[in-house]
Amino acid sequence: MSSILDIGSEFVAEAKNGDFTALIQLFDARVKGWGKTMAHEEEMTVGLFSDLVYEIPSYCAFDMVDSAVDICMQQTSFDGFNCALDLIASLVIKSNTTEVPEKLRAAFPEILVKSKRFGGEPVDICTLIRGHYRNTL
Repeated sequence: MSSILDIGSEFVAEAKNGDFTALIQLFDARVKGWGKTMAHEEEMTVGLFSDLVYEIPSYCAFDMVDSAVDICMQQTSFDGFNCALDLIASLVIKSNTTEVPEKLRAAFPEILVKSKRFGGEPVDICTLIRGHYRNTL
């Protein structure tokens, strides 16, 4: 393996086209294979889902936020929850809109409570997501 992005790379093409099952498979492979949101590789920093976010169209990123919320709500470990929040934040930013997906709006209070319970990076990611939506969440 030469890069964290090699883990689960076989699922990226389907995930970027909105395939929820492929997104779960990509998420599971990357979290089990790495478990952190960022990797430092040969003079650069790579996000756990950089390849997906680079390739996914904005409208598809918006649609996939709901799937990422579902993944996030199922996480019980710090690493899983933190990586799921990173996936949400990456898709939110890539969506290029401040329209809040309804599932994210409905789940965000619970996500905030969970992130405060874990503390640290999850709280920071929630702040980033809120900031993207101009603090309307």
